[in-house]
Order: sequence, then structure tokens, then C-alpha cells
Amino acid sequence: MDTKISETVRSSVIGVLKSTKEVTVGIVDVVTASTVRALEDVKDIGAVLSIVLIGATLGAIKAAGEIGANLTTVATHSVVGAIRGVHEVGSVTTDVVRDAVRGAIKGTAEIGGDVAAVAKGAVVGAIVGTRDVAVSSEEAAAEAAKGVIRAVSEVGSDAGLAAKNAVKGAIGGVAQTSGHLTSVIKETTKGLVLGASEFGGDVASIAKSVIVGAIEASKEIGLSAEEAASAAATGAVEAADKIGGKTASAVRKAVTGTIEGIKVVLKEPFMKEKQPRQGAIRKPGEEG
Repeated sequence: MDTKISETVRSSVIGVLKSTKEVTVGIVDVVTASTVRALEDVKDIGAVLSIVLIGATLGAIKAAGEIGANLTTVATHSVVGAIRGVHEVGSVTTDVVRDAVRGAIKGTAEIGGDVAAVAKGAVVGAIVGTRDVAVSSEEAAAEAAKGVIRAVSEVGSDAGLAAKNAVKGAIGGVAQTSGHLTSVIKETTKGLVLGASEFGGDVASIAKSVIVGAIEASKEIGLSAEEAASAAATGAVEAADKIGGKTASAVRKAVTGTIEGIKVVLKEPFMKEKQPRQGAIRKPGEEG
């Protein structure tokens, strides 16, 4: 079934990319319809859902690769389409989000595309795609992050770079929805760190990459570096504490070292204490 759904989506998306300027709408519609067709006649949807989702997004990416379309854009809209397709047939769970993202990345690796860039686009799609279903932006981002880490572990891509771009994708996705940005950054980081632990990645390196990625993305949307780094650091530490042992210690050191390095780059106090505004009321005993 995975080959069949992949080939169906691939041929349909090629048609969209060649024949219409409405690429965004076209890809979403094609992947949605293909996902629905693959699921509606299946009695035990849970048994084949992962196969269908991976096949759908993988097929869309292969189509984009064949005609030189932008893989990141196609990844975003194929993930949205896969999620919407499941929503039409049944209920969207966090597993749905994870597998749709996983398929996009596996497809990218198969055609030799930029996995890190597609990781960013796929996470955007996960958040946008769940906007109207019973999955929060935080949940979508966290599970998409796990899908990224699992996929890169399977295809042997650079996990640190993919993680860095995944948090950028989460920030970009929230910019298009109504999610709470800092909590999404935190939950994405938790998903990436927990995923790295589960699939044998370098957890401390992932934590470091995510903090750097959060700060780089924050500059593009006007969020302070302090807020972005604080949210990512909190997520990394909370995930590490769940894992425990030497991993927790390694992540704490990585977080501390990364923030110290950022202080030097910014050449200013990091997470500095706010000073009283001029004319602010002071507590008794404070100097004027």
C-alpha cells in the first residue's frame, strides 16, 4: 500500500505543479483527496494510517524533485494535505502529525534533497494543518519534532542541522496561526531532545542546535533573543530531566555553554534583570 499511495500522490502532484499556478491549493487538495481515498475503504484505519501518511508526503516530495519544484514549499503543503485527509475520515492524533512529517523527510533523503530545509517546511505544515483540529500548536510542534528526529535517524542525515531548522519551522508555523510562541518553542525543543534520546542521537548536541536555531529565527519575527533562548533552554532541560542520568547532566552543560557563548556574540547581558523605569515607584529603603 505504501508504494501505491506514494505513486498516486507523485503522479497527481506532478500534474498540479505542471498545470497550475495555485501550487499551494493544488498540493493540499491532491494529498488530501489521495489520503481520503486510501483510508475510506479500510476497516482498520489504525493499522495502515502510518503507511498511508508516509506514502502520501513521500510521493509529493518525489514529484517535486522530478520537476525541480521547491521541496520546502511542497513539504509544507503536503503535510497540511495529509493531516486534512485524515481529518475528513477520522480523528487527527499526534501520531498523524509525526508520520506525515516523517514521510516528507524520508522522501527528501531518497531523492538527495536538502533534509534540513524540508524539516523546517514540514514542521510549518504540521502546525498549519492542525489549526482547525483538536491538536494544539504545542502538541503538533512537539510530535512533528519527534518525526523529524526519527526520520533523520533512519536516513542518516545531520540531526543537529535538522533540529535547528525544525524549531525555525515551529516558529514560522506559529506566525501563521494563533499559537503561543514561547510555549511552542519549548515543546518543540522537548520533542527534539526526547526524540534524540529515543532514537540514539547526541542529545546534548541537539539541545545546543535548537537554542541556536530558536535565536536565529526569533530575529526574523521580532521576538527577543532572550525569550527564544529561555524557552528553548527550558524545554531542553525539562526533557533531559525526564530522561535522567548522565543525559540530564550533559544537556544542562550544553544549555549553559550555549547561552554563555551567545552572551559573547550579543555582547550584552543575557536575560538581564530589568531596571526600574525612570520615575518608577521604588520600595521603601531603595536609593533614589
